[in-house]
Amino acid sequence: MRRYFLFIPVIFLGVGICRAQVPVSQEPRHHKVLDNGHVRLLDVHIEAGDTTLFHVHATPSVFLLLREANTGSQVISEENRSNTPIPHYGNIWFEGFYIKPRIHRVYNRDNHEYRVMDIELTNKNYIVLDSPINMTDFTFLFEEKPVRAYRLTMSADGKISLSPRKGDILMIMLADSAVAVRVNEKSIHLKGEFLYISSGTQVDIRNEGTAKAEFAFFELK
Repeated sequence: MRRYFLFIPVIFLGVGICRAQVPVSQEPRHHKVLDNGHVRLLDVHIEAGDTTLFHVHATPSVFLLLREANTGSQVISEENRSNTPIPHYGNIWFEGFYIKPRIHRVYNRDNHEYRVMDIELTNKNYIVLDSPINMTDFTFLFEEKPVRAYRLTMSADGKISLSPRKGDILMIMLADSAVAVRVNEKSIHLKGEFLYISSGTQVDIRNEGTAKAEFAFFELK
């Protein structure tokens, strides 16, 4: 009889976990800051000692680590990547979730906030992009079915003029800057601030500061 009664809570625990799963865009600590049908940009803040709900990653995504912390993940299901590790380009990486979604929750066991951006690439009508940008300030990182990624590092008082491109562009600032960087006359200077630029638009960037400015720069297919 004791074994019978011990078994019941295990069943209900499993059912509870299944019911608690939500799409990542609906997880409360994943703050939706942009959703335009092409990308869904989630700014994720997990405070010290906090844990997310179980959530599902099923859309091709770029992840951008903005503040590292000692975190862990309790995984229900995910693709086995033991033979094909995910390439990381510093604090930027891509996961396609083409074979199997990831279902997990993340906990922060550190004494400060963990922050990451999850860029879900929701568009499925891919286009052919221009040739990769070949400019000194741009470092090519990777190209995947939905996106091409660069790291853009601008010197102090640097200027860039980029001719119109076929794909939409998403720029995200990687570090705080005391002085604004102007992109087509719009100013940004804080880590995690972003600009979405429609295809066919001239892009003029100026670093008005006395230190370098760094961005994640994406061309969207």
